[in-house]
Amino acid sequence: MRIPLTLNQLEAFVHVADQGSFTKAAQILNISQPALSRAIRAAEKAVGARLFDRDTRNLRTTSAGQELLTIARRILAEFEFSLGDLAQFLMGRRGRVVVATVPSIGAAYLPTAIAAFAKTNPAVEFSIRAINTEPLLDMVASGEADFGISQQPPPDDRFHYEHLVIDEFVLLCATGHALTASQRCKWSDFKNYPFILQSSSTSIRALTASVFQKLDLAVPTFHECSSLFLSGKLIAAGLGITALPRLALPQLDMTGVEIRKLRNPVLSRRLGIVRRRGRTLSKAAADFLELFKAHVRSLEPNKI
Repeated sequence: MRIPLTLNQLEAFVHVADQGSFTKAAQILNISQPALSRAIRAAEKAVGARLFDRDTRNLRTTSAGQELLTIARRILAEFEFSLGDLAQFLMGRRGRVVVATVPSIGAAYLPTAIAAFAKTNPAVEFSIRAINTEPLLDMVASGEADFGISQQPPPDDRFHYEHLVIDEFVLLCATGHALTASQRCKWSDFKNYPFILQSSSTSIRALTASVFQKLDLAVPTFHECSSLFLSGKLIAAGLGITALPRLALPQLDMTGVEIRKLRNPVLSRRLGIVRRRGRTLSKAAADFLELFKAHVRSLEPNKI
């Protein structure tokens, strides 16, 4: 059986019980004594029992009142605690931020940005999904992710894109490779050496393929690798060379690997924040997003 008591009635009842006086309780609650009396009568009607025994001098809780008093204190304390949690959430001090990111920019900037944010917001949790662009956009569109950090998507009314950084492609080869004799290499150099392909699902693979097609280059490919870390090991072992965006390099073990600028043409990708139009972020997510954008823009691009 559900007893239709309200929080206001419970609060009025507890104050009367604590003060032993309707007059004092009304003053604490800042309401009139008749209004307080109506609240207690309504509570007694909802419970179906008297809550106070009263005479001209004394006011005491009945057995039903004593039983309700313990329950009422617990309910009011839990309500107050829950409202405190809500207040912390609304201030951005609590909550969960879900970020979908392409692995390269996520590895380059997210750890330090989250560490800086955690200094003032230690109770905010993060869920980071390092995925490729297509599933990333699906997460942002569905609302599963608060925002995405990605390559600029094609025009789409569902999304708002805010540019952050231009990520330039570089050539990677083994230490001692013939191409290390020059500080700059050309895309046409790839036709002379085995090329290590990235996974077909990545934007890296699509962008390098577009350059080869544009230049009509027949590039020898002997190895395909879905792991950037393992790609670095293959390069260091002298099994081939490749082209990667600068922000992907922190994911590689660069031992035995050399980097050279790539020209003719210069290839880069635009990276930034992707949000679903019309989505209101939580305070924590909005605050972190502003910190993240400022963090990225404060960093100078790596010089090669």
